Amino acid sequence: MSIWLTAKECVSLPGLPRMQQNIHSRLDKATGNSAELRRRRKGTKAFEYHIDCLPEQAREIVKQRHYKSLIAQAPAQPVDESVKRGTAIKSRDELAIMRQCPALLDRKVQSLNDHQKQIADARMMLAQEVIRLQQAGMTRIAAVTFIVEESKAGTLPEALQRAATLANAKKGRTRQGVGKSSLQEWVSLYLSVERPQERLAILAPGQPKKQRPEDMTWFYTLFWPHYARACGPTVLEAYRAFQADWQGKYHDQPAMLAALPTYDKVNRMVKRVAPHRRVKGRVTGSALKAYQVYQQRDWAQMPVNGCWIADGKSVNMKVAHPIHGRPFTPELTLVLDGRTRYLVGWSLSLAENAIAVADAWRYAIQHHGKPLFAYSDNGGGETNKMLDADITGIFPRLGIEHITGIPGNPQARGIIERLNGVLPRRLALRFQTYNGLSADPNGVRVQGQKLLSLSNALRQGKELNATQQKTLAILPSWRQLIDAIEEEVQRYNHSHEHSALPKVNGKSMTPAAYRKALLAEEGDNIEYLTLGELREMFMPEEKRVAQRGWVELLNNQYFARELIEVDRQTVRVAYDIHNPNEVIIRQMDGAYLCTALWNGNTVSPVPVSRVEKALEARAKRRIKLAENKIQDAKDELRPVIDAPKENDYSLLVALLNKSEICVTTSSLSGRLLHDADAVWHS
Repeated sequence: MSIWLTAKECVSLPGLPRMQQNIHSRLDKATGNSAELRRRRKGTKAFEYHIDCLPEQAREIVKQRHYKSLIAQAPAQPVDESVKRGTAIKSRDELAIMRQCPALLDRKVQSLNDHQKQIADARMMLAQEVIRLQQAGMTRIAAVTFIVEESKAGTLPEALQRAATLANAKKGRTRQGVGKSSLQEWVSLYLSVERPQERLAILAPGQPKKQRPEDMTWFYTLFWPHYARACGPTVLEAYRAFQADWQGKYHDQPAMLAALPTYDKVNRMVKRVAPHRRVKGRVTGSALKAYQVYQQRDWAQMPVNGCWIADGKSVNMKVAHPIHGRPFTPELTLVLDGRTRYLVGWSLSLAENAIAVADAWRYAIQHHGKPLFAYSDNGGGETNKMLDADITGIFPRLGIEHITGIPGNPQARGIIERLNGVLPRRLALRFQTYNGLSADPNGVRVQGQKLLSLSNALRQGKELNATQQKTLAILPSWRQLIDAIEEEVQRYNHSHEHSALPKVNGKSMTPAAYRKALLAEEGDNIEYLTLGELREMFMPEEKRVAQRGWVELLNNQYFARELIEVDRQTVRVAYDIHNPNEVIIRQMDGAYLCTALWNGNTVSPVPVSRVEKALEARAKRRIKLAENKIQDAKDELRPVIDAPKENDYSLLVALLNKSEICVTTSSLSGRLLHDADAVWHS
């Protein structure tokens, strides 16, 4: 080992004089004037002496100082890979396979977690220090021993001491530093490979293999049927049923009874099941779809008016009914352009039905042209024959392909569903009759009682008291709600910065601005309909058979002389949902035949429009439901009491039936006394 010291640096070393002058004399004698042991230090007049001139005890102290100074410094040059002593602990066959098959090596490295990688890095750092000490003149055994002793004493530099603690890969502080055999093994593994990825793979510690639910036969065969139920039991409730099942199945096998898994173990296994598998059997429909993978739609591939999405939602508020004025919950139908997120149409109605949806589509097409596709759910209002019938439906006549979502899969209409969660709520919050989730529950309850009192008073035609008048004052009218919807729609289209739309100057575009930009870029190739076409196209049609100049529709009779030419033939009858006075008759090929007028033999003394017909059917359903509730209440007031068969009430019946009384009051009393005396003696 090439270590040189001056007499001044040897002061206080054991085995040497205390005075610097005496140290010079002692070291000069030890060198014997040999040039290999004594030389002049470069740049100074002082002489320096080789470490071999020192006494043995002093040499060991100087070596320890030198080693500590080496490990305290960053390596001045790369580690010399030529110093390779010892053999790798890992088998050469395993290393050869890893080198020949890079995929296996990549798989092993990718399976390492952060903690494993940190431990491998710490072990490589210690191995590099051993190699650096070897380069300084130490043997490998001496270098390993030095680092081990320093790590156990806690005197290594901070970074190296931290690496020694981490390299143990043990939790807690059971012991400080590293072991000699462990460090020898890490150095051998480090030197056995050259590529950093290979060193990371072989120096990383293994991880204990966690038990998986699939590895336990009892988990899915015995426990899971109790947990995967639609009633949604907790793990504890399912475990109790599983425990009873286990004890009943293995009641005659003590070893199996003792092997019953604990609740904590079962709970851990349940948490290790993937969420989409954990909810299977517990939820269905849209709730199950929320845990599964989904396909993201790229709406940029659609043109403007490429696909419109429609959906209806009840508004969480009360409004005055447009007919009878009593409080009720309205239905809002929205139509949205998928490409631009522009709200093209809407309608407000008493309920989600075909008429309301058709009105929303009419409004959208009237103001923004015709779409290529219409996308909606499978609700009764959307899939009504008025919209989808092969020949007489509105969509087929317009050449619009109607796509409906899978039942129970609202995620497919996520765009309109998100809008339905925002715009109707923001609309309802403008009025005091809001009763959504964010409203005060007690306030909603009190307000509901006041609205019910107002509704009853209006239904019965009573004079309103002061409280009912105040409630009526805060109840918005149908016109007020329509005006508020128009304001919210305009604010959404022209002011809302939609996060799904492109950004300009760091801000997202509004739907109206994006639609305008696309039309300017791609050209306005939208097909618009005239007022006549709108009136005719949105007149729903039904098939009827002409009978001697008459056709029947909605219990109304319509007459035209031209119908005699197609007597007993099927024709198409187009009608206006708001005007029942006339209908348009077409042949089955679509050719116009005539206009038939309402007249004569009708069930109602006045023509009944489709709207009135729908209101009448709705009213009948509500009346029938109310009658059933009233009958249930009456039945609860007349419970049937079954009398025991062994009791004889013939005497009581005779007393109640005046026509059958055959004894006087005195004789009856005497008979009762006689019976009582007989009972006493018996």
